[in-house]
Amino acid sequence: MKESLALIFAILAGIFTTLEASINAKLGKIVTPKIATLHNLLTGVLVILVANILKGTIHQYRKIIHVNPQLLVGGIFGTFIVYFVTKAIPKLGVATTLTIIVASQVISGLFFDIVISKQDHLDWFKCFGIILLLLGTYLTVKQ
Repeated sequence: MKESLALIFAILAGIFTTLEASINAKLGKIVTPKIATLHNLLTGVLVILVANILKGTIHQYRKIIHVNPQLLVGGIFGTFIVYFVTKAIPKLGVATTLTIIVASQVISGLFFDIVISKQDHLDWFKCFGIILLLLGTYLTVKQ
């Protein structure tokens, strides 16, 4: 995949995250956050199932029984993400919730890259970036 296409996908993921979060929060007020989460995930399953069938890649799913079981828990985290966002947005608002989420993602991602996978190192630029990120988050969520 070209880097420009990856950048477009990253931007779209950010936009879709905002749309998904705000729609789920509204749905969660009408039904419950758990039902909104369930609907979100079931709808997602149907969309990706159809996409895999149309692409002809559904047969790849057979390989799932041979992977490390630790790699199968992503859906659990995804479920909690959707549920937590659905619960947080009515109290905090979309911008505040997503600002805190993005800051948490960047900091935990940097921790993962440095400590867990050892693919990166901590330097003064990254420390300064984290400070600016936290300051920006504070200024964004400050009432």
